[in-house]
Parts: sequence; structure tokens; C-alpha cells
Amino acid sequence: MSESRSVSCGEDSANSSEDKAPKFEADKSAFCQKLPEIEKRKEVKEEAEEEEARVYEYTSGEDDDYIWPDGKRRRTREEWALYCKQLKESEGFDVDPFPDTFEFGLTALTNLEDESLIKCAKRAIEHFNEKNNTSYGFVKIEKATCIVAAGYSYNITFLAKNYKVDVEAGAQTFQAKVWHRLRGDVRVSLCRLKPAPS
Repeated sequence: MSESRSVSCGEDSANSSEDKAPKFEADKSAFCQKLPEIEKRKEVKEEAEEEEARVYEYTSGEDDDYIWPDGKRRRTREEWALYCKQLKESEGFDVDPFPDTFEFGLTALTNLEDESLIKCAKRAIEHFNEKNNTSYGFVKIEKATCIVAAGYSYNITFLAKNYKVDVEAGAQTFQAKVWHRLRGDVRVSLCRLKPAPS
């Protein structure tokens, strides 16, 4: 049976160092050097777990039923819980609109005919075609979410058809993450066929 030893990173007593094997001393030294990094990683992991478990908490002193002068209201706790759940489960693509509310963060769009939004979806399918040597053409936007970030960062769910392969085939559903920057240029970070539900 192997002998168990406790490890202390403090100073050893003079006579205890004589009984210990050189390999154990080397392992102990390496462990003691890595201990602050291990503890930091543990703290970061615990903070991330707490954040994930936490449902949105109000940080403002305003009442739950606070209404701004323009008639907009805060989301309720139930709406925030639903929003956080949808955000996590759909990677930000399927978030319900919350009518008459005004909050910062990812927002579901209701005007799917917006020119800049359509421009972004068309650029996304061009990007997909370039990467995959395909010939899909944009059909229409099904839903979109947006966050303001030095322009507009969109998550777009849209339909596109591969006309060159089969004119009769139905349109397929795509998802794209596109940034429409303030100076007008468009950057596509993701365009994919929408994954099947798991």
C-alpha cells in the first residue's frame, strides 16, 4: 500500500526533509509553483457557474412596473428569465420580441423588410456560396435579432434556394451572424444551414 503524504507549501522542518525522496520534493516544488494558477482557475470556474445559474437580477432601484415617459416599460422578471433561456438555447437566433419594452441587449426585430437587414442576408449567402462552391440565392428573412455595437450586429434566420441544382426544390433555412458597421461595410462571421433541433 502506498504511503499518503500531505503537501504543505510552507517551509519544511529540518528533520522532515531528510526522510523525503528526491522525486517527491521535485513534485512538491512544481505543485507549489502552480498552486496560485490552479486556485485562480477554480475561482474563474466558480464565477462562471454562478453567472450561468443566475437569472437576471435588477440592479436599479426602479419599481418593476416602471414606465418611461415615451410609454416603454421594463421587462418583467419572467420576461428576463425567458429571454436568457432563449438566448442560451438558440445562440441568439430565436429570441421573442417583448412589445412596448426598452432594454439594452439583443433585441428581436419586427421590420424584416429593412434594406440594411436584407443587404446583410444577401451578403451572408454570397459568403456561404464562396466558401462552399454553391449557388444559393436569397429568398426572404424569417426572423432576426440585433444588438447595437459600433453599427448593427445581426443574427439572421433566412431562406435561400439553390436554383442551379433544382429549380423545383424548396428553399432551405440558413442562419447568419453579420455585422453592419457604421461606415456601411458588412462583415459575415458565420453563415450556415440551420442545425436540426437536438
